Order: sequence, then C-alpha cells, then structure tokens
Amino acid sequence: MVGTGPLVRLVRVERQGQATVAVDPLGGSTVGTLSQADQDAVGASPYAFYRYGLDQGVHKTILLTFDDGPDPNWTPQVLDVLSQYKVPATFFVIGSAVVKHPDITNRLIREGHAVGNHTMSHADLTVPLVKQEVVTTDRILTATTGVRTDLFRLPYFGDDPSKYNTEGLPVLEAQRLGYVVSIHDFDTNDWKYGEPSIRPAGPIPLPPSTVDNMTMLLHDSGGDRTATLEYLRRLIPWAQQNGFTFHTIPQVSAEVRSRTTPKAPNLWDRETLWSYQVRWVVPGDLLRLLFWFAVVSVVLSGVLNVLLAVVRARREGPRSRSKPSERAPPVTAVVAAFNESAVIASCLTALGRSRYRKLVEIIVVDDGSTDDTAAIVKALASRDHRIRLLRQPNRGKPSALNRAFAAAKTDVVVTLDADTVFKRHTIDRLVQCFAHDPQRRLGAVAGNVKVGNLGNPLTRWQALDYIMQVGVDRSAQQLLRAIVVVPGACAAWRRSLVLGVGGFSSETLAEDCDLALQLQRHGYRVTQCVWAESFTEVPESLRQLSRQRFRWMYGNLQAIWKHRSMILNPRHGCLGLISLPLAALSIVLPVVFLPFVYLMTIVAVSQQRGSVLLIFGAILLLVQLMQALAGVVLTRERPFHLLIVPIYRLISEPLRAYLLYKSTLAVLRGTRSRWHKVTRRGNVGARVAVGARP
Repeated sequence: MVGTGPLVRLVRVERQGQATVAVDPLGGSTVGTLSQADQDAVGASPYAFYRYGLDQGVHKTILLTFDDGPDPNWTPQVLDVLSQYKVPATFFVIGSAVVKHPDITNRLIREGHAVGNHTMSHADLTVPLVKQEVVTTDRILTATTGVRTDLFRLPYFGDDPSKYNTEGLPVLEAQRLGYVVSIHDFDTNDWKYGEPSIRPAGPIPLPPSTVDNMTMLLHDSGGDRTATLEYLRRLIPWAQQNGFTFHTIPQVSAEVRSRTTPKAPNLWDRETLWSYQVRWVVPGDLLRLLFWFAVVSVVLSGVLNVLLAVVRARREGPRSRSKPSERAPPVTAVVAAFNESAVIASCLTALGRSRYRKLVEIIVVDDGSTDDTAAIVKALASRDHRIRLLRQPNRGKPSALNRAFAAAKTDVVVTLDADTVFKRHTIDRLVQCFAHDPQRRLGAVAGNVKVGNLGNPLTRWQALDYIMQVGVDRSAQQLLRAIVVVPGACAAWRRSLVLGVGGFSSETLAEDCDLALQLQRHGYRVTQCVWAESFTEVPESLRQLSRQRFRWMYGNLQAIWKHRSMILNPRHGCLGLISLPLAALSIVLPVVFLPFVYLMTIVAVSQQRGSVLLIFGAILLLVQLMQALAGVVLTRERPFHLLIVPIYRLISEPLRAYLLYKSTLAVLRGTRSRWHKVTRRGNVGARVAVGARP
C-alpha cells in the first residue's frame, strides 16, 4: 500500500529509466511515480495498491466517512450531530438499506453530505459478485436520489495487509467497471463499542494531532451507535481546536467530483429499485398493513359485539326468564328424524317433561329411516298421546319440516333436532316472545344451543364457540335486529308466516339461515331468547366436526348468495347494512388474504420479526378472552369454559382456513354438496331436561 489520499487503485509497478512508476494494468497508462519510500515498501512485488485523490493544496482536512447505513434509528441521530456542528461527511450506503429507507438517503443529499456505494448486501466480495453488488446499488442510488456517483468502498477492505492479495482482484474489477475505490486512514473501530461482549476498555481513541490529512472510518448502522455519537461530540471540537477542517470526499477530490453528477433515473434504474422494493419493502409493508387491519378489525368487532351484547342484556333484564303470560299461545313441537334411534327417546322424553302447559302436540316426521327410529317413537306415543308420527320416503330435512308445519294444529311451532334435549323451561321462554307480538310480525325466535357431551378438548372448544356465538355475536345482532341464523335445533316459528314465505327451502344446506333471511326479507322480525336453553350432541372427532362445519359454512354461503340483494340495502336496516356485509366479508377477505398472511408469517420469521407475530397473538388472545368472558357472564355459564381460550385459535384458525377454501372450491366447481349426517352416540341424557348438568 503506497501513496496518500482517500482513493485507491490496483497498479502494476514498472521501472521506466531511473524512475519507478505505477501503471494502470487495464489501460497501460502511467498514473504516478513512486517515491523512494514507496519503492522500499513495494520491494519486488509486481503489484501494489496506489493511494491518491486529494486536490493540490489540501491540508489539515478530516474526511468523516460512515459505512453500512442508512439506519432508521442511528443515521438521523448522526445527521443531527453533524448538523449541530455544521460538519459534512461522506456516507457509504448499503443498497438494501437504501431500498428500505429512501427518505433518510435523500436527507443525506439534501443536507449537503456525499453518498458512496458500499454494495448491496455488505458481502465480502469476490470478482463474480462485484458487478451484481455494485452496479445494482448504483442503479438503486440513482433511482432514489437522482444523483449518479462512481464512488465505491469495498466492505472489509484496508485493515489487514495479509488480505491484500485476495482483495486485489475485486478492486481491479471495480476499476474495470469504471468505479473509483475509497479507502480510510484511521479506523475508529467504533463498531466494537456497540457490542458489550467485545467492548474495549476506555474511550474510542482520537487521531494524532500531527497528521496532515485523514480519512476516518465510522459506522452509522450495524448495532448500538451510542458510542459513535459521543465520539463525534468529542472529535469535532478537538479537531477544530487543532486546526482541522471537515469536508466530503467530492469537495477535496476532482476525481470524485467529476464522477458525481445529477442524473435522471432511466427505466432500468427504476426497474431495479422496484424489483427490490417488491422483495424487501412490500412484504414488510404488507405485513404491517395486514397486522393493523387484523388488529383493528378483531379488536373493534370484538369490543363492539361485547358492548352491544351487554346493552342487550341490560335492556332485556329478567323478562326473558320469567314465566309465560296467559296470552302465551299453544305450541306444536316438531322433530325431523332420519336414523335417530340412538337419541330420539331422550329428545322426546325431555319434551314430554316440559312444564309448558300449552304444548298441544309433538310431531315426529320419520324421513325414511332404516333403523328403529319409527318403532321407538310409536312406543313413546303409546304413553304420551301428544306424540304423533308421520312417515315419508327420504326426501331431506326441509321436506320433513315442511310436512310437519303443514300438519301442525297451532300457529306457533317449535323445532328441534333429534339429538337435542330441551330443559323443562325451554319452550316457555321460546314462545313468550310471541305473547308480546300483538301485530303478529315476529317470524322466529332463536334459542340457546349448548354442548351436552363435554368429553374432550374438541367438544369443549365447540362449547366455548357456541357460548360466544349465542352470548356475544347473536346477542349483538339481536340488539340491532339483524340476526342472520336461527338454529333449527332450538327455535320457535310463527307457522303462518313461515308457510307464507314458502317454508323451508331445499336450495341450500342451511335451511334455517335461509328461512331466517327469507322472513326478514319480507319484513318480519327475528329475535333471540338466550335463556331458552337446550343441549345438543356435537361431533367428537375432527373428521366429523369438519364435515358438519363444512355443511354449515357452505350452506350459509349459499344462503347469503341467494339473498345477496339484501346486502347494503337500507330497506333491511342493520341486517342489510351491517350483519350480511360482515358475514360476506368474513368469507371473502380470508379467502383472499389468508395466503398473504401465511406468506408474511414466513417472511416475518425469516427476517427475525417474530415479535410482531407474538404481539398479534397476544392481542388476539386478549380479545378472545374478553369475548369468552362476556359470553360466559351473559349466559351464566360456568367459568371452566375459559380454560379453552389459550388453545381456541389453534383449532379455529386452521379449521376455518380449511373450510373456507373447501367451500370456495366447491362453489367454483359447481359441486352440489349433500348432507353429511353426524354419527350419534346418545351422550346427552334425558336428565338434562330436569336440570342436571350434562
């Protein structure tokens, strides 16, 4: 290493007469003559690094150079210190950091500092990497700042003479590409003072006051730069007191000035910047966008639903749990049954023990069962004259329900599934809403379906899911008069209105959701009684659960599509303006965004941004706990249900994603899905009807 100055080039050492000269190995031109001291340093070596670049008459100058930025935290603080002392500097920037922080890069130019190229990724360069790393950064700098510069600094270059042989070829390649290479005189090693494990004792050393010109190496990124800031506050006053001035490299080097010019970026410059923005910036921006969208939507919807549910509970008060008035109408209970021999006896026995005195009849429609369902019903009918059996070939649940409604003797009909067990007060509380409906505009009342077979974590998860749906989500919809689904497993209907709108339809797999929307479409009301409790048998295996939930999701999707004209239709109030749009968005948005969410999760982990995911998970858990707690309190459930909250989303999110895409694929294929009957085990006993816990 011979010569002086902030720039360096690889030269061939030749003797020309009595002089020893440095020759450009690429063009063969002589670039300088070696002094005797330089000749002694070169010895027999055919090549050397030749330093140069300072203008004539430059003395007592310190060139502050900063590597590895820009950094969103430390570079602005460095700039603030330099601005305080009115000192310019040269910043050798990393291309990837420029892509991520273009505003800071432009601030460097705007405040009068110089910018140089420090590769794209701070790689330890080999010859094949030089063009890719340096030219790419060159284009990104031009596209970002509108300034073209050939000033370049290799990472890790200049400190260790034992590495000169390996560093020669990358320097030569940079020269071949037309770049001027910068080097430093004094390495502050400030990066060491940001790492406590390797931090040296004592302060960062100041340069000797006896030197003339000096290029100093500091860093504005790569770790804690507190020591660098403190060093600048010590160095600048010290240097000014010792007669030094501060400049950028272009200010003292004609070579660099001539190669630093304003330049309008061309298409290739912009294309390079855009491509790396897509790679490094867009994923992070999209991750933040999805993060805040998810946080805001989850928190707002969760908090809003809880508040609405609380208001509903306070308004309703104890009325819904009181005994029915004398105006309470006579009732028919309807059960559609297909191969329900394991559960039909418990269902009918519980109905027979109902305390509602105006339960006129219990109609069971056997929809082509091939087991002992009909025989069991006949045996029970011989002991309870209210039970009436109707039989038909297998035509599906909607057909069975429509036949029962046509045969019913009363205008109020209660429906329940064959695996559902009513408590003694269930019918009382379902039908009392009709006693307060003198205008006969109430079309349906939704009851509270609870899980009766709490046997494993999967059924306990479903129990909490039912509690939150009934106690929070549907209660909020009830306050807004915007209930989307009336579960046929526990509901009361006004028969004349149901038949007037066409009854239960077989066009969808969610006939209860379809009918609830159809009633409201014709201007009739739908409400809920949270205290009309029933117990159902839920799937005990993941396979059975996924089949059941697919039918629900696919059926609801069909129903929403069938009644799509209600969406955003102000004539239907909050149902059209809030509930249905949210129900549609809950299907459409995850289908579109879930792939990005999972992709961004991988990106976040790969870029060591796992803390964002942890924060998001913690927020979801808190909102879930709030909703679950509200559901438990508002429905007066036992607190042990809250124990499932920590694993709630571990089940719900994968299941939801699977069902969404399975349903979407079925729609796109035009598949006509069919009912998948859940295997009944008869785990919900008739003892529930007399108040025992399931």
